[in-house]
Amino acid sequence: MRQIPALFVRYLRPLWLIVFLASLGIVVAGTVMAFRDTYEARPQFKALGLDYDIEVDGRLTVELVKNVPKSIPAGTRFQIAAINGSSVDPRIHSADLARRLQAAQGDSVALTLRAPDGKLVSIQQKRDIVGPTPDARRARDLRAAARLASGLLACGALLLCSLLLARRRPDDPVAMLFAFAFAGMASTIDPPLALWMAFGWPIAYDIISAIWFYLLLIALAVFPDGIFVPKLFRWIIPVGVLLSILVEHPLVPASAQALLGIGALLAMLIGQVRRFRRLQPGIERQQIKWAGFGFASGLVLVGLAFTLLLFQPESAVEQSMIVNMIVVLMFSLGMACIPLGLLVALTRFRLWEADTVISRSAAYAVVTLIVGVVWAASADLVKLIVEQIIGRESQAGATTLSAIIAAGVFAPTQSVVLGWTKRRWGSPVERIHESAQRLKSWGMTEPPAEVATRALAIIDQAIHPAASAIVLDMPLSQELIAARGVSSEKDPRLVEKLVLADEESSVGTLLLGRRSDGNRYNQLELEAVREIIPPLAEALRVARSHYSRENMMQQRLEEMASRLAQLEGGAPKPA
Repeated sequence: MRQIPALFVRYLRPLWLIVFLASLGIVVAGTVMAFRDTYEARPQFKALGLDYDIEVDGRLTVELVKNVPKSIPAGTRFQIAAINGSSVDPRIHSADLARRLQAAQGDSVALTLRAPDGKLVSIQQKRDIVGPTPDARRARDLRAAARLASGLLACGALLLCSLLLARRRPDDPVAMLFAFAFAGMASTIDPPLALWMAFGWPIAYDIISAIWFYLLLIALAVFPDGIFVPKLFRWIIPVGVLLSILVEHPLVPASAQALLGIGALLAMLIGQVRRFRRLQPGIERQQIKWAGFGFASGLVLVGLAFTLLLFQPESAVEQSMIVNMIVVLMFSLGMACIPLGLLVALTRFRLWEADTVISRSAAYAVVTLIVGVVWAASADLVKLIVEQIIGRESQAGATTLSAIIAAGVFAPTQSVVLGWTKRRWGSPVERIHESAQRLKSWGMTEPPAEVATRALAIIDQAIHPAASAIVLDMPLSQELIAARGVSSEKDPRLVEKLVLADEESSVGTLLLGRRSDGNRYNQLELEAVREIIPPLAEALRVARSHYSRENMMQQRLEEMASRLAQLEGGAPKPA
């Protein structure tokens, strides 16, 4: 995919703006609908001992959570066919049904329920007039706040990434594909889900989901340079249309949809692995690292959320609210992580920090996992031992003791894992400090040009400048003795000039360009450069001195050889 012409950009950006504003409006409407569902609709169902859900085909079903007749199996879901003898539309929306339940006369409401097999069941449900207790209300408020905060975080991250990509790279086809896809994703996750569920999963939801899935597939196939790698991925343009329809069509089983959707995305990510292996170290490899980090983090969190959901029983009565909240939080955080790595990669913001960020994140994940496993394993064991010794009344002491064990594991584990990470992917200062120790020995054995070339290689590995050069002070002038990315010390890309000086005096100048990803150097990188200046200046001074003496000796030897040749040439020849 080539760069988008300016004429097309003129029309593409208004189209993106329309999509962006529509997505933003859906997020706002979904948030309002989630509030209404929590504080207006759902309490009407709960007052009659009901819990409701929206099926994939748009039908509203309810489950009895209290006063359940023994003849009805737990977890059975029904449709409400009539309220106090008044029929109910099978396609009724949740808000309308909540108003019908609220308007039903009497402390006891007669409900006619339609079972999955079509049979009608008549029950009498007593209305809870007292309402929830203060503790129950606080728990409800906490759940609602956590759900909305995490959901809005994910939507905000997607919309922000879409905005920044469209504003900063409107002529980049890959960036614009992601900008449209992220805007569509934000309009189809929680809390906008509350809006779509309230209207019974309308066709608009399937269309929007299919479009952003298709755009995301193509964007991943051509990331980051617009080229399909491998070339076989070009078939994703026609095949992706069929995949998008199958993934979102309501007649396709949910398990098959999940398999197709996840399989297609994983195939695109496998293509990125192949592309990564073909590339030489540079900007594109760093872009793939950031994008892979964001997608891996997001997919792991989303995968863990769905895995936890599998352990939840189908019956609303038996489900754990804590597990449900963990599932919602992990899913929303995972959706927030997915666009962030791509945003960093496409805007080329501090690309070279990928190794440090990824390694530190992995290290903290390992520490958290180890501590969590130790705490989970020790909690029940300690509880059992304490109860056997002291009694069942000491559960708080058992919990405290298991927490102490976990804390005791945390400190040494953190030290070992982060220590290894620091040694494997150290900071620029540490990498330069280790390499700078070798400059002194190089100055004793190598000429100044070789010392300068090796020093620029060290600097390039540590802070990744787009261009660099070293100019050495000579008796009558300055001489360019080493350069990377430029051919002259007057190149305008060399914006930073640092005097190479040690305790005696200056020996030359170190010239640096901006970072190769276009960002300024941070304080740590500048400190790394200052770290190498004194040993580099000393090494260049020593190398220049040795080089001068060697040149002088070589010159004298050449003069002596020339003189001897003249003497031998002028002597009389034997008869």
